[in-house]
Amino acid sequence: MSRYKAASIHLLISALLVGNVIGMVFWVWYPYPAFEAVGAFSIIRLLVIVDLVLGPTLTLVVYKHGKPGLKFDLTVIAIMQIVALVYGSYTLYTEKPHFMVFAVDRIEFVSKKAVDESQIRFDELREKRFAKLIEVFARPPEDQAAYQRYLDSVIFEGKPDLERRTEFYEPWVAGADAIRQKVKPIEDIEAATARERKNIQKAIDQYADTHPNMGILPIGAIERDVGMLLDRDTLEILGVLDANPW
Repeated sequence: MSRYKAASIHLLISALLVGNVIGMVFWVWYPYPAFEAVGAFSIIRLLVIVDLVLGPTLTLVVYKHGKPGLKFDLTVIAIMQIVALVYGSYTLYTEKPHFMVFAVDRIEFVSKKAVDESQIRFDELREKRFAKLIEVFARPPEDQAAYQRYLDSVIFEGKPDLERRTEFYEPWVAGADAIRQKVKPIEDIEAATARERKNIQKAIDQYADTHPNMGILPIGAIERDVGMLLDRDTLEILGVLDANPW
């Protein structure tokens, strides 16, 4: 077998494995709109580089029929790829968002491992949903003394902030009025670049007829400034707008 055929077979096998992982990420682990909002691109990029580029390339370089030590070389390459695939898959799985939380003035995506589910007070927020996020409104304490105790617990006791405090979780619809007040009309978004201006106009062109009253909520705790595009009347999630929402 020629080195080109060996590399091609290697690439095909790697593509099937990586493709299955990417499919799980996109369709199950990071359901809409989490994949677009949070992104898993850095880890997926690592998988693609190691398993689809580096692995088959190394096979192309080292493969020679009858070469002494060929099995060892191919085994090392395979182990390297398997480690990358397992590490990437495990990281993506453990970090996958389970809750989409509105807290104060933004959307946060929160994984199950980041919260204490035993403190959840509403049955509908305990449901196990396949490939679907649980939408949550995190209501801060309204009583002044209770609110001060909450602040003290964050500042002095090192407890998580509001978006990870499940004792404050309520169904999304319970906070509809509060959420609606924080949704900025899309017309008020000031584009900082030509790309942002193009993205905003594209969203308007796409949704203006069916959702004339659109707005943006910032998405927190990610590497870049993007916003969640919603219908301000119904709070229906329309997508992620790649533009600074602040």
